[in-house]
Amino acid sequence: MQSLFDLRQGRFDDALRNVSYLVREEPEFRLAQLLYADLLSAHTAPLAGVGNGQRKDLIEGHVEEARARLRRYLDGPPPRSVPEQLLKIPAGTPAAIFIDLSAYRLYLFEERGGRFVRTRDFYVSIGKGGAEKRFEGDEKTPVGVYLVDSYLPGERLPDLYGVGAFPINYPNAWDRLKGRTGSGIWIHGTEFANYSRPPLSSRGCVTLSNEDFRVLQDQVEVSRTPVIVADRVNWVDPEEIAGTRRSLEASLEIWRSDWESRNSDRYLSHYASDFRTGNMDLVAFSRHKRTVNASKRFIRVGLDEVGIYRYPGEPDLALVDFLQRYESDNFRASRRKHQYWRRDGDRWRIVYEEGL
Repeated sequence: MQSLFDLRQGRFDDALRNVSYLVREEPEFRLAQLLYADLLSAHTAPLAGVGNGQRKDLIEGHVEEARARLRRYLDGPPPRSVPEQLLKIPAGTPAAIFIDLSAYRLYLFEERGGRFVRTRDFYVSIGKGGAEKRFEGDEKTPVGVYLVDSYLPGERLPDLYGVGAFPINYPNAWDRLKGRTGSGIWIHGTEFANYSRPPLSSRGCVTLSNEDFRVLQDQVEVSRTPVIVADRVNWVDPEEIAGTRRSLEASLEIWRSDWESRNSDRYLSHYASDFRTGNMDLVAFSRHKRTVNASKRFIRVGLDEVGIYRYPGEPDLALVDFLQRYESDNFRASRRKHQYWRRDGDRWRIVYEEGL
């Protein structure tokens, strides 16, 4: 970054000195090698990517990488700002991953004392086709809210994945409802011959340098770490989203309380007319719930580890994720649940529900 700053200011000797040190320390960093070659040849040619014989598309890719890295420092998010999608991180979760596809950046957020803290961020590469995956083979990176499914160490993987990988649960319930297909979307490292990749270079995955992946690895907890992937991000003051968070928290609490009351009309009023769960629509779901509630002497519902996220690309949709503890006179169970709430006028209603 210092070399790029020096170059912007016309300090070519300083830029060359810094980047020559970098290529000795990280010889696999192709962007640094490209910049080094350009600076060495600057006395006879404009800075356009000499590239030591690399293909034109590779050179252009690394030039885009330089631009993406530079934008982070020249036009990064304001201090203490947060993405408008990030409303609540589950208690006990080390961090949330937020990926801004348009900026080729992965951010880590922690919730401390009721406020979000942006702790780290990394340059990333995404799918060759860009954002908003729709079907298998389009080489796009999906937009949505996901969970880290598992961890795969590098020694069990081909070189392509570097030091390790975190598969995410694409397609999630909302993707399936929308007919989106494909699979195998991972956050992973980079092949060992390269330090990093150009911005658009994967088959849909999100890739980091191996060095950055190792840092990320310490902050991820399988089956708990949320991954919010947005095409573009609106960075806001935390107070601007506090009202939406409170509204969804209140809606969730009323839904829980109405379920415990065994008043089926009040309980079912929280579900949208086009609601679905599994193979049931609202009519079938209502019939089932009325039968179950009528058979109970009491119902108790507890909600823990609640996460709340406005859904990227769909401003009136939110995902609420929680651990549900259900108890009645003849049944007891705990499971994670995902609910998709849609704003309907002045209130929120559930349009899709999935128990995991």
